[in-house]
Amino acid sequence: MNKDLRVTIAAFALGMLIAGLLPSEPLAATTAMDKPPYHIKTKQGPDALTGGWFINLGITGIRAKILEDKPTEFEVAYVFEDTPAARKINVGDRIVGVNDKKFTTPHKFGYGMKKFGYEGPMMDFADALDACQARQSEGKLTLDILRHDKAKSVVLNIDTSYGSFARTFPFNCEKTDRILEESYKYLAGRQKENGTWHNRPHINTFAALALLASGEKKYLPHAKKAAHAFAKMTDDEISYGGLDCWKYTLYGIYLGEYYLATREEWVLDELREINRWLLKAQMENGGWGHRPANRPEGNGYGSICILTMQAKMAWSLMARCGIEIDADRFKAAHDFVVRGTNKIGYVWYKDGGENKPGYADMGRTGAAALAHALSPINQPAYNEYAKRAARCIGDNYKTFPDTHGSPILGMVWTALGAAVDEPSFRNLLDNNRWWFTLSHCTDGTFYYQLNRDNNAQDYTAAPRLSATAATALILSMRQRRLAMMNLDE
Repeated sequence: MNKDLRVTIAAFALGMLIAGLLPSEPLAATTAMDKPPYHIKTKQGPDALTGGWFINLGITGIRAKILEDKPTEFEVAYVFEDTPAARKINVGDRIVGVNDKKFTTPHKFGYGMKKFGYEGPMMDFADALDACQARQSEGKLTLDILRHDKAKSVVLNIDTSYGSFARTFPFNCEKTDRILEESYKYLAGRQKENGTWHNRPHINTFAALALLASGEKKYLPHAKKAAHAFAKMTDDEISYGGLDCWKYTLYGIYLGEYYLATREEWVLDELREINRWLLKAQMENGGWGHRPANRPEGNGYGSICILTMQAKMAWSLMARCGIEIDADRFKAAHDFVVRGTNKIGYVWYKDGGENKPGYADMGRTGAAALAHALSPINQPAYNEYAKRAARCIGDNYKTFPDTHGSPILGMVWTALGAAVDEPSFRNLLDNNRWWFTLSHCTDGTFYYQLNRDNNAQDYTAAPRLSATAATALILSMRQRRLAMMNLDE
Protein backbone atom coordinates (compact mmCIF):
# COMPACT_ATOMS: atom_id res chain seq x y z
CA MET A 1 0.00 0.00 0.00
CA ASN A 2 1.27 3.45 -0.90
CA LYS A 3 1.12 5.51 2.29
CA ASP A 4 1.49 8.95 0.68
CA LEU A 5 0.58 10.79 3.86
CA ARG A 6 3.43 9.29 5.84
CA VAL A 7 5.96 12.08 5.76
CA THR A 8 4.51 15.44 4.83
CA ILE A 9 4.63 19.03 5.89
CA ALA A 10 1.31 18.38 7.61
CA ALA A 11 2.89 15.64 9.67
CA PHE A 12 5.61 18.03 10.77
CA ALA A 13 2.98 20.58 11.74
CA LEU A 14 1.14 17.87 13.66
CA GLY A 15 4.26 17.13 15.63
CA MET A 16 4.68 20.74 16.53
CA LEU A 17 1.06 20.96 17.67
CA ILE A 18 1.27 17.88 19.85
CA ALA A 19 4.67 18.76 21.23
CA GLY A 20 3.03 20.33 24.24
CA LEU A 21 0.59 17.52 25.01
CA LEU A 22 2.56 16.22 27.97
CA PRO A 23 5.94 17.95 28.17
CA SER A 24 6.32 17.92 31.94
CA GLU A 25 4.34 17.93 35.14
CA PRO A 26 2.58 21.28 35.65
CA LEU A 27 3.82 23.78 38.16
CA ALA A 28 1.67 24.44 41.21
CA ALA A 29 -0.45 27.54 41.02
CA THR A 30 0.25 30.23 43.59
CA THR A 31 -3.16 31.93 43.50
CA ALA A 32 -6.82 31.00 43.15
CA MET A 33 -6.19 31.08 39.42
CA ASP A 34 -2.60 31.46 38.36
CA LYS A 35 -2.26 33.93 35.49
CA PRO A 36 -5.53 33.11 33.70
CA PRO A 37 -4.91 33.19 29.93
CA TYR A 38 -7.99 35.19 28.99
CA HIS A 39 -5.99 36.93 26.27
CA ILE A 40 -5.61 33.73 24.21
CA LYS A 41 -7.82 33.68 21.12
CA THR A 42 -9.02 31.09 18.65
CA LYS A 43 -9.78 31.58 14.98
CA GLN A 44 -12.18 28.63 14.88
CA GLY A 45 -15.96 28.90 14.68
CA PRO A 46 -18.18 31.17 16.76
CA ASP A 47 -15.63 31.26 19.58
CA ALA A 48 -13.43 33.46 17.41
CA LEU A 49 -15.92 36.26 18.13
CA THR A 50 -15.39 36.25 21.89
CA GLY A 51 -11.88 37.69 21.88
CA GLY A 52 -10.49 35.40 24.54
CA TRP A 53 -10.47 32.06 26.32
CA PHE A 54 -13.27 32.41 28.84
CA ILE A 55 -15.56 30.16 30.87
CA ASN A 56 -18.79 29.11 29.17
CA LEU A 57 -21.87 29.37 31.38
CA GLY A 58 -23.86 26.70 29.62
CA ILE A 59 -26.74 27.42 27.26
CA THR A 60 -27.21 30.94 28.66
CA GLY A 61 -24.87 32.31 25.97
CA ILE A 62 -22.57 33.95 28.55
CA ARG A 63 -18.79 33.74 28.66
CA ALA A 64 -17.19 34.85 31.93
CA LYS A 65 -13.98 35.43 33.84
CA ILE A 66 -12.96 34.53 37.37
CA LEU A 67 -11.11 37.39 39.08
CA GLU A 68 -8.81 36.80 42.04
CA ASP A 69 -9.98 39.87 43.94
CA LYS A 70 -13.66 38.84 43.48
CA PRO A 71 -13.55 35.10 44.28
CA THR A 72 -17.33 34.65 44.65
CA GLU A 73 -18.33 36.27 41.36
CA PHE A 74 -18.22 35.88 37.58
CA GLU A 75 -17.41 38.88 35.42
CA VAL A 76 -19.18 38.75 32.06
CA ALA A 77 -16.68 38.83 29.20
CA TYR A 78 -18.94 38.14 26.20
CA VAL A 79 -22.57 37.42 25.36
CA PHE A 80 -23.56 35.59 22.17
CA GLU A 81 -26.37 36.92 20.03
CA ASP A 82 -29.64 35.00 19.85
CA THR A 83 -29.14 33.37 23.25
CA PRO A 84 -31.11 33.72 26.51
CA ALA A 85 -28.66 36.31 27.83
CA ALA A 86 -28.55 38.46 24.70
CA ARG A 87 -29.65 42.06 25.32
CA LYS A 88 -30.27 41.21 28.99
CA ILE A 89 -26.73 40.73 30.28
CA ASN A 90 -23.93 43.16 29.43
CA VAL A 91 -20.18 42.73 29.21
CA GLY A 92 -18.78 43.90 32.55
CA ASP A 93 -21.78 42.74 34.59
CA ARG A 94 -20.76 40.84 37.72
CA ILE A 95 -22.84 37.77 38.47
CA VAL A 96 -22.96 37.41 42.26
CA GLY A 97 -25.73 34.84 42.67
CA VAL A 98 -28.41 32.78 41.01
CA ASN A 99 -32.08 32.28 41.84
CA ASP A 100 -31.84 34.68 44.79
CA LYS A 101 -28.96 32.75 46.36
CA LYS A 102 -25.69 34.64 46.63
CA PHE A 103 -22.46 32.80 45.85
CA THR A 104 -20.61 32.44 49.15
CA THR A 105 -17.97 29.75 48.52
CA PRO A 106 -14.89 31.13 46.68
CA HIS A 107 -13.82 29.63 43.37
CA LYS A 108 -11.29 26.80 43.56
CA PHE A 109 -9.15 26.97 40.47
CA GLY A 110 -5.55 26.42 41.53
CA TYR A 111 -3.31 23.43 40.91
CA GLY A 112 -2.39 21.14 43.80
CA MET A 113 -4.14 18.68 46.11
CA LYS A 114 -5.33 21.47 48.43
CA LYS A 115 -6.71 23.47 45.50
CA PHE A 116 -8.33 20.74 43.40
CA GLY A 117 -12.10 20.94 43.13
CA TYR A 118 -14.68 23.25 41.58
CA GLU A 119 -16.88 23.95 44.57
CA GLY A 120 -18.24 27.47 44.52
CA PRO A 121 -19.90 29.61 41.84
CA MET A 122 -19.17 27.21 38.95
CA MET A 123 -20.95 24.30 40.60
CA ASP A 124 -23.69 26.51 42.07
CA PHE A 125 -24.42 28.09 38.68
CA ALA A 126 -24.39 24.70 36.91
CA ASP A 127 -26.75 23.13 39.44
CA ALA A 128 -29.25 25.97 39.06
CA LEU A 129 -29.00 25.93 35.26
CA ASP A 130 -29.54 22.18 35.00
CA ALA A 131 -32.48 22.31 37.42
CA CYS A 132 -34.24 25.05 35.47
CA GLN A 133 -34.01 22.94 32.30
CA ALA A 134 -36.23 20.26 33.83
CA ARG A 135 -39.32 19.89 31.67
CA GLN A 136 -41.65 20.41 34.62
CA SER A 137 -39.99 23.76 35.40
CA GLU A 138 -40.79 27.13 33.85
CA GLY A 139 -37.27 27.51 32.45
CA LYS A 140 -36.59 30.66 34.44
CA LEU A 141 -33.05 31.41 35.65
CA THR A 142 -32.68 34.53 37.78
CA LEU A 143 -29.21 36.06 37.80
CA ASP A 144 -28.26 38.40 40.61
CA ILE A 145 -25.84 40.90 39.11
CA LEU A 146 -23.96 44.08 39.86
CA ARG A 147 -24.02 46.52 36.98
CA HIS A 148 -21.89 49.59 37.63
CA ASP A 149 -22.00 48.48 41.30
CA LYS A 150 -25.80 48.62 41.38
CA ALA A 151 -27.66 45.41 42.26
CA LYS A 152 -30.14 44.02 39.74
CA SER A 153 -31.99 40.78 39.09
CA VAL A 154 -32.27 39.58 35.50
CA VAL A 155 -34.47 36.67 34.45
CA LEU A 156 -33.29 34.48 31.59
CA ASN A 157 -35.69 32.22 29.69
CA ILE A 158 -33.96 28.84 29.37
CA ASP A 159 -34.88 26.14 26.87
CA THR A 160 -36.43 23.16 28.69
CA SER A 161 -36.49 20.81 25.69
CA TYR A 162 -33.29 19.08 26.85
CA GLY A 163 -34.61 18.42 30.32
CA SER A 164 -32.18 18.01 33.19
CA PHE A 165 -29.64 15.24 33.67
CA ALA A 166 -31.05 12.08 35.22
CA ARG A 167 -29.41 10.89 38.42
CA THR A 168 -28.22 7.87 36.42
CA PHE A 169 -26.78 9.79 33.47
CA PRO A 170 -25.57 8.84 30.89
CA PHE A 171 -27.73 5.75 31.46
CA ASN A 172 -31.52 6.03 31.13
CA CYS A 173 -31.26 9.77 30.60
CA GLU A 174 -33.32 11.63 28.00
CA LYS A 175 -31.01 14.64 28.13
CA THR A 176 -28.05 12.39 27.30
CA ASP A 177 -30.02 10.90 24.41
CA ARG A 178 -30.74 14.35 22.96
CA ILE A 179 -27.13 15.49 23.45
CA LEU A 180 -25.78 12.40 21.69
CA GLU A 181 -28.21 12.71 18.80
CA GLU A 182 -27.02 16.27 18.17
CA SER A 183 -23.34 15.48 18.82
CA TYR A 184 -23.21 12.51 16.44
CA LYS A 185 -24.83 14.61 13.72
CA TYR A 186 -22.36 17.44 14.32
CA LEU A 187 -19.33 15.10 14.20
CA ALA A 188 -20.53 13.41 11.03
CA GLY A 189 -21.01 16.79 9.41
CA ARG A 190 -17.52 17.95 10.38
CA GLN A 191 -15.69 14.93 8.93
CA LYS A 192 -13.46 15.91 6.02
CA GLU A 193 -13.44 14.21 2.63
CA ASN A 194 -10.18 12.46 3.51
CA GLY A 195 -11.83 10.79 6.51
CA THR A 196 -10.23 12.89 9.25
CA TRP A 197 -11.52 15.80 11.30
CA HIS A 198 -8.31 17.59 12.22
CA ASN A 199 -4.53 17.18 12.20
CA ARG A 200 -4.58 16.29 15.90
CA PRO A 201 -4.85 12.49 16.22
CA HIS A 202 -6.71 12.44 19.52
CA ILE A 203 -9.49 14.60 18.06
CA ASN A 204 -9.70 12.27 15.04
CA THR A 205 -9.70 9.17 17.23
CA PHE A 206 -12.34 10.37 19.67
CA ALA A 207 -14.67 11.64 16.94
CA ALA A 208 -14.38 8.32 15.10
CA LEU A 209 -14.81 6.25 18.28
CA ALA A 210 -17.91 8.25 19.22
CA LEU A 211 -19.55 7.57 15.86
CA LEU A 212 -18.55 3.90 16.05
CA ALA A 213 -19.98 3.72 19.58
CA SER A 214 -23.30 5.15 18.39
CA GLY A 215 -24.18 1.80 16.84
CA GLU A 216 -26.27 3.61 14.24
CA LYS A 217 -26.04 2.35 10.67
CA LYS A 218 -26.09 5.87 9.24
CA TYR A 219 -22.77 6.62 10.96
CA LEU A 220 -21.00 3.39 9.99
CA PRO A 221 -19.79 4.88 6.65
CA HIS A 222 -18.16 7.70 8.63
CA ALA A 223 -16.49 5.20 10.95
CA LYS A 224 -15.26 3.19 7.98
CA LYS A 225 -13.97 6.28 6.21
CA ALA A 226 -12.00 7.17 9.33
CA ALA A 227 -10.59 3.64 9.55
CA HIS A 228 -9.26 3.83 5.99
CA ALA A 229 -7.82 7.29 6.65
CA PHE A 230 -5.98 6.13 9.78
CA ALA A 231 -4.73 3.02 7.95
CA LYS A 232 -3.36 5.21 5.19
CA MET A 233 -1.51 7.37 7.71
CA THR A 234 0.25 4.45 9.43
CA ASP A 235 2.62 1.69 8.34
CA ASP A 236 5.51 -0.26 9.87
CA GLU A 237 8.33 2.16 9.04
CA ILE A 238 9.91 4.55 11.51
CA SER A 239 9.86 7.97 9.86
CA TYR A 240 11.33 11.32 10.86
CA GLY A 241 8.33 13.63 10.79
CA GLY A 242 6.21 14.56 13.77
CA LEU A 243 5.76 12.98 17.17
CA ASP A 244 4.49 9.73 15.76
CA CYS A 245 3.87 7.76 18.94
CA TRP A 246 0.68 9.75 19.49
CA LYS A 247 -0.60 8.94 16.04
CA TYR A 248 0.30 5.24 16.03
CA THR A 249 -1.00 4.45 19.50
CA LEU A 250 -4.29 6.30 19.03
CA TYR A 251 -4.96 5.01 15.53
CA GLY A 252 -4.02 1.52 16.67
CA ILE A 253 -6.66 1.82 19.40
CA TYR A 254 -9.30 2.93 16.92
CA LEU A 255 -8.52 0.26 14.33
CA GLY A 256 -8.65 -2.40 17.05
CA GLU A 257 -12.09 -1.23 18.15
CA TYR A 258 -13.21 -0.93 14.52
CA TYR A 259 -12.25 -4.53 13.75
CA LEU A 260 -14.00 -5.84 16.86
CA ALA A 261 -17.15 -3.93 15.85
CA THR A 262 -17.16 -4.86 12.14
CA ARG A 263 -14.86 -7.91 11.68
CA GLU A 264 -13.63 -6.47 8.37
CA GLU A 265 -10.61 -8.65 7.49
CA TRP A 266 -8.58 -5.91 5.83
CA VAL A 267 -8.12 -4.21 9.20
CA LEU A 268 -6.01 -7.09 10.57
CA ASP A 269 -3.12 -6.40 8.18
CA GLU A 270 -3.21 -2.74 9.19
CA LEU A 271 -3.08 -3.71 12.86
CA ARG A 272 -0.14 -6.04 12.21
CA GLU A 273 1.69 -3.11 10.61
CA ILE A 274 1.10 -0.95 13.67
CA ASN A 275 2.16 -3.85 15.89
CA ARG A 276 5.51 -4.03 14.08
CA TRP A 277 5.88 -0.27 14.36
CA LEU A 278 5.22 -0.31 18.09
CA LEU A 279 7.88 -2.98 18.58
CA LYS A 280 10.42 -0.79 16.79
CA ALA A 281 9.36 2.33 18.69
CA GLN A 282 9.44 0.81 22.19
CA MET A 283 12.39 1.86 24.33
CA GLU A 284 14.66 -0.41 26.33
CA ASN A 285 12.93 0.52 29.59
CA GLY A 286 9.61 -0.77 28.21
CA GLY A 287 8.00 2.59 27.55
CA TRP A 288 7.24 4.91 24.66
CA GLY A 289 7.85 8.64 24.37
CA HIS A 290 6.67 11.39 22.04
CA ARG A 291 9.01 10.02 19.39
CA PRO A 292 10.04 6.43 18.64
CA ALA A 293 13.20 4.89 20.09
CA ASN A 294 16.56 5.41 18.37
CA ARG A 295 15.66 8.70 16.70
CA PRO A 296 18.83 10.60 15.66
CA GLU A 297 17.46 13.90 16.95
CA GLY A 298 16.50 12.41 20.28
CA ASN A 299 13.19 11.49 21.82
CA GLY A 300 12.16 14.55 23.74
CA TYR A 301 11.16 13.66 27.30
CA GLY A 302 11.96 9.96 27.12
CA SER A 303 9.41 7.29 27.98
CA ILE A 304 6.20 8.55 29.57
CA CYS A 305 3.27 6.72 31.10
CA ILE A 306 0.42 8.13 29.01
CA LEU A 307 1.92 7.02 25.70
CA THR A 308 3.04 3.71 27.15
CA MET A 309 -0.51 3.01 28.26
CA GLN A 310 -1.94 4.02 24.88
CA ALA A 311 0.49 1.58 23.26
CA LYS A 312 -0.50 -1.14 25.74
CA MET A 313 -4.16 -0.35 25.06
CA ALA A 314 -3.56 -0.80 21.32
CA TRP A 315 -1.75 -4.10 21.95
CA SER A 316 -4.54 -5.30 24.25
CA LEU A 317 -7.10 -4.63 21.54
CA MET A 318 -4.91 -6.33 18.94
CA ALA A 319 -4.72 -9.40 21.16
CA ARG A 320 -8.52 -9.39 21.37
CA CYS A 321 -8.55 -9.29 17.58
CA GLY A 322 -6.50 -12.49 17.49
CA ILE A 323 -3.13 -10.92 16.63
CA GLU A 324 -0.14 -12.44 18.39
CA ILE A 325 1.53 -9.96 20.75
CA ASP A 326 5.08 -10.26 22.03
CA ALA A 327 4.47 -11.30 25.66
CA ASP A 328 7.85 -10.06 26.92
CA ARG A 329 7.41 -6.61 25.37
CA PHE A 330 3.84 -6.45 26.67
CA LYS A 331 5.02 -7.21 30.19
CA ALA A 332 7.84 -4.66 29.84
CA ALA A 333 5.20 -1.96 29.25
CA HIS A 334 3.41 -3.12 32.38
CA ASP A 335 6.62 -3.06 34.41
CA PHE A 336 7.32 0.47 33.19
CA VAL A 337 3.98 1.85 34.35
CA VAL A 338 4.15 -0.04 37.66
CA ARG A 339 7.31 1.95 38.39
CA GLY A 340 5.22 5.09 37.89
CA THR A 341 2.21 3.96 39.95
CA ASN A 342 1.94 4.75 43.65
CA LYS A 343 0.15 2.90 46.45
CA ILE A 344 -3.26 4.46 45.82
CA GLY A 345 -3.13 3.50 42.13
CA TYR A 346 -2.26 6.95 40.79
CA VAL A 347 -0.02 7.00 37.69
CA TRP A 348 2.59 9.76 37.56
CA TYR A 349 4.20 11.28 34.46
CA LYS A 350 6.87 8.61 34.02
CA ASP A 351 8.51 5.73 35.85
CA GLY A 352 10.01 6.36 39.28
CA GLY A 353 6.82 7.61 40.90
CA GLU A 354 5.96 4.44 42.82
CA ASN A 355 7.07 6.00 46.11
CA LYS A 356 5.64 9.43 45.39
CA PRO A 357 2.49 10.14 47.45
CA GLY A 358 -0.67 11.93 46.45
CA TYR A 359 -2.24 12.52 43.05
CA ALA A 360 -2.68 15.10 40.33
CA ASP A 361 -4.65 14.94 37.06
CA MET A 362 -6.04 11.52 36.19
CA GLY A 363 -5.66 10.98 32.42
CA ARG A 364 -2.66 8.67 32.77
CA THR A 365 -4.40 6.69 35.50
CA GLY A 366 -7.48 6.21 33.33
CA ALA A 367 -5.40 5.07 30.36
CA ALA A 368 -3.60 2.59 32.64
CA ALA A 369 -6.90 1.21 33.92
CA LEU A 370 -8.15 0.70 30.36
CA ALA A 371 -4.91 -0.82 29.05
CA HIS A 372 -4.87 -3.46 31.78
CA ALA A 373 -8.59 -4.20 31.86
CA LEU A 374 -8.64 -4.64 28.07
CA SER A 375 -5.79 -7.12 28.16
CA PRO A 376 -6.73 -10.77 27.54
CA ILE A 377 -3.20 -11.58 28.73
CA ASN A 378 -2.14 -12.12 32.35
CA GLN A 379 -5.54 -11.79 33.95
CA PRO A 380 -6.56 -11.60 36.82
CA ALA A 381 -3.34 -9.84 37.88
CA TYR A 382 -3.83 -7.08 35.33
CA ASN A 383 -7.47 -6.75 36.29
CA GLU A 384 -6.46 -6.14 39.89
CA TYR A 385 -4.16 -3.32 38.74
CA ALA A 386 -6.96 -1.90 36.54
CA LYS A 387 -9.47 -1.88 39.39
CA ARG A 388 -7.03 -0.12 41.70
CA ALA A 389 -6.42 2.59 39.10
CA ALA A 390 -10.15 3.02 38.46
CA ARG A 391 -10.88 3.31 42.17
CA CYS A 392 -8.16 5.92 42.49
CA ILE A 393 -10.11 8.03 39.98
CA GLY A 394 -13.39 7.45 41.78
CA ASP A 395 -11.87 8.47 45.09
CA ASN A 396 -10.04 11.50 43.66
CA TYR A 397 -12.46 12.87 41.08
CA LYS A 398 -11.68 16.58 41.39
CA THR A 399 -9.21 16.89 38.49
CA PHE A 400 -11.52 15.53 35.76
CA PRO A 401 -11.17 18.45 33.27
CA ASP A 402 -7.57 19.26 34.16
CA THR A 403 -5.23 16.70 32.56
CA HIS A 404 -1.96 18.36 31.66
CA GLY A 405 -1.32 19.19 28.02
CA SER A 406 -4.65 18.04 26.56
CA PRO A 407 -7.52 17.95 29.04
CA ILE A 408 -9.74 16.68 26.21
CA LEU A 409 -7.56 13.58 25.88
CA GLY A 410 -7.28 13.19 29.63
CA MET A 411 -11.02 13.54 30.25
CA VAL A 412 -11.80 10.66 27.91
CA TRP A 413 -9.26 8.28 29.42
CA THR A 414 -10.24 9.36 32.94
CA ALA A 415 -13.94 8.66 32.39
CA LEU A 416 -13.57 5.42 30.45
CA GLY A 417 -10.86 4.24 32.84
CA ALA A 418 -13.08 4.95 35.85
CA ALA A 419 -15.79 2.83 34.23
CA VAL A 420 -13.62 -0.26 34.79
CA ASP A 421 -15.17 -0.02 38.27
CA GLU A 422 -18.83 1.03 38.03
CA PRO A 423 -19.05 2.79 41.44
CA SER A 424 -15.98 4.84 40.53
CA PHE A 425 -17.52 5.91 37.22
CA ARG A 426 -20.70 6.90 39.03
CA ASN A 427 -18.79 8.95 41.58
CA LEU A 428 -16.75 10.69 38.87
CA LEU A 429 -19.80 11.72 36.85
CA ASP A 430 -21.93 12.67 39.84
CA ASN A 431 -19.27 15.08 41.01
CA ASN A 432 -18.54 16.50 37.55
CA ARG A 433 -22.08 16.92 36.26
CA TRP A 434 -21.38 20.68 36.42
CA TRP A 435 -18.79 20.37 33.61
CA PHE A 436 -21.26 18.92 31.12
CA THR A 437 -23.85 21.56 32.07
CA LEU A 438 -21.49 24.54 31.77
CA SER A 439 -19.72 23.31 28.61
CA HIS A 440 -22.97 22.86 26.71
CA CYS A 441 -23.58 25.59 24.10
CA THR A 442 -26.85 26.88 22.69
CA ASP A 443 -26.14 25.30 19.28
CA GLY A 444 -25.91 21.82 20.85
CA THR A 445 -22.13 21.55 20.73
CA PHE A 446 -19.75 21.47 23.68
CA TYR A 447 -16.96 23.93 24.43
CA TYR A 448 -13.35 23.43 25.51
CA GLN A 449 -13.52 25.09 28.90
CA LEU A 450 -10.75 27.02 30.54
CA ASN A 451 -9.14 24.68 33.07
CA ARG A 452 -6.40 24.59 35.67
CA ASP A 453 -3.73 23.35 33.29
CA ASN A 454 -4.34 26.37 31.03
CA ASN A 455 -2.91 24.60 27.98
CA ALA A 456 -4.72 26.22 25.07
CA GLN A 457 -3.76 23.85 22.23
CA ASP A 458 -7.17 22.21 21.86
CA TYR A 459 -8.86 25.58 22.40
CA THR A 460 -7.00 27.37 19.64
CA ALA A 461 -7.18 24.33 17.35
CA ALA A 462 -10.85 23.37 17.67
CA PRO A 463 -12.74 24.45 20.81
CA ARG A 464 -16.13 22.99 19.81
CA LEU A 465 -14.94 19.98 17.80
CA SER A 466 -12.53 18.71 20.44
CA ALA A 467 -14.95 19.06 23.36
CA THR A 468 -17.93 17.68 21.43
CA ALA A 469 -15.98 14.60 20.34
CA ALA A 470 -14.82 13.96 23.92
CA THR A 471 -18.29 14.51 25.39
CA ALA A 472 -19.96 12.28 22.81
CA LEU A 473 -17.49 9.46 23.45
CA ILE A 474 -17.85 9.67 27.24
CA LEU A 475 -21.65 9.79 27.16
CA SER A 476 -21.71 6.93 24.64
CA MET A 477 -21.06 4.73 27.66
CA ARG A 478 -24.88 4.61 27.89
CA GLN A 479 -24.95 1.54 25.59
CA ARG A 480 -21.41 0.15 26.05
CA ARG A 481 -20.88 -0.82 22.41
CA LEU A 482 -17.08 -0.55 22.38
CA ALA A 483 -14.74 -3.11 23.90
CA MET A 484 -13.26 -0.40 26.14
CA MET A 485 -16.74 0.23 27.54
CA ASN A 486 -17.41 -3.33 28.72
CA LEU A 487 -14.73 -3.91 31.34
CA ASP A 488 -16.50 -3.82 34.72
CA GLU A 489 -16.44 -7.49 35.74
